Amino acid sequence: MAQAYASLLELNGLLRSGAVKARDIVREAARLLEAEAGPDGAVRRILLDEAMEAARGVERELKRGRTRGVLQGAPFGVSELLQTARRPPAWDPQTPPREAEDAAAVSRLRGARAAPLALLASPAFGGIAEGFGAREDACARVVSRGLLPFAVSLDFNGNVLRAALRRGCWALRPTFGTVSGFGSAPLSWTLGAVSVLARTPEDCGHVLAAMSGGDSRCPHSPGRTFRFVPQYARPVRGLRVADAGAEAGLRAWLERQGAVLAAAQKPQALPLEILHAVTAAEAGEALEQELARCGQCQHFLAQARELAAFEYLRAMRLRRSLLDWYNLALAEADVLVLPAEPWAMAEPEKGENGAPQQWVATALLAGAPILVWGGGGPRGLPAFGLTGRAGAENTLLRLAGALAQGPWHRKNPED
Repeated sequence: MAQAYASLLELNGLLRSGAVKARDIVREAARLLEAEAGPDGAVRRILLDEAMEAARGVERELKRGRTRGVLQGAPFGVSELLQTARRPPAWDPQTPPREAEDAAAVSRLRGARAAPLALLASPAFGGIAEGFGAREDACARVVSRGLLPFAVSLDFNGNVLRAALRRGCWALRPTFGTVSGFGSAPLSWTLGAVSVLARTPEDCGHVLAAMSGGDSRCPHSPGRTFRFVPQYARPVRGLRVADAGAEAGLRAWLERQGAVLAAAQKPQALPLEILHAVTAAEAGEALEQELARCGQCQHFLAQARELAAFEYLRAMRLRRSLLDWYNLALAEADVLVLPAEPWAMAEPEKGENGAPQQWVATALLAGAPILVWGGGGPRGLPAFGLTGRAGAENTLLRLAGALAQGPWHRKNPED
């Protein structure tokens, strides 16, 4: 299959040259996705008819010489944590289909002429039976296996990031508010961020640029539009990097490229507790009826109801202090590099080495962008995470793009 594992830029080049047709890409992707369909599979539903209709529109546009950017003609997956038109959302199945509309992110991707082809599983719509420890492995699985170029989902406690680390693909959680939360599951109105899983960091940037922008329907959408211009971000040489325990080969590569490394500060002691309190209060209140109907969820509902308004407000006040500390801790750094292993397989409250998890929880609470790579691939790039202050996406993406081109296939990083 010509498009298997192709980047969005490569796929778009094939379409514009006429080497492949948009409908052929959709047919082949749908055929491969069929093996993942079923009650226990990664795919809830294949949207073949509407994707084929969108592909026909792309072919007509290209025949007239009308191009729409690198997403034109690309099929993608949508987690069931995001709403799609004419389908009741997983968290509110009583919604009449005619009243269901696309999540803002999905609508904007359609506007860029990408076509949603598969609805992807998020078990119990966000892990509700496991205390909202959502596992977005379905999205990461179809991307890492080359079945779809990218997928979009809702990250509210690192769930999308952990899935990418487990499955071996890229994931970008943007600065909070960059993408409208309209049409996303009400798991946390102050934490949830529509995020992207893709095959390359450049693909993450292109998808985020298409999804971003203000939205009057979303109370925490300030109108920020992301422009993917990594060429204007600081290059690796001279980049100030705070190291929170990254893999040795990664540190050696950064030093060879001229980055300025310094040990990261020890994270504050309370971010995981604050994250748990905020998630429990906001998700428990928003989904109280769903929790009450779920026999496995009674313990979580009881925990959520035990949180008094006093405790929630105190958590939000401490969160504000944590944001101030986070910005101060990164005042002399452009990027923070995190090791992946201690938190890749763990939920937020678990794991032996708590420092990376504390840093991730701090970044989540601060609404900062986080970019991760799950490791492996043809070059053997080790797994890692990157974060920075709000609005640092282009810096993270430029560094990630340089890392992705590094000589990681060599056993000795000094070779």
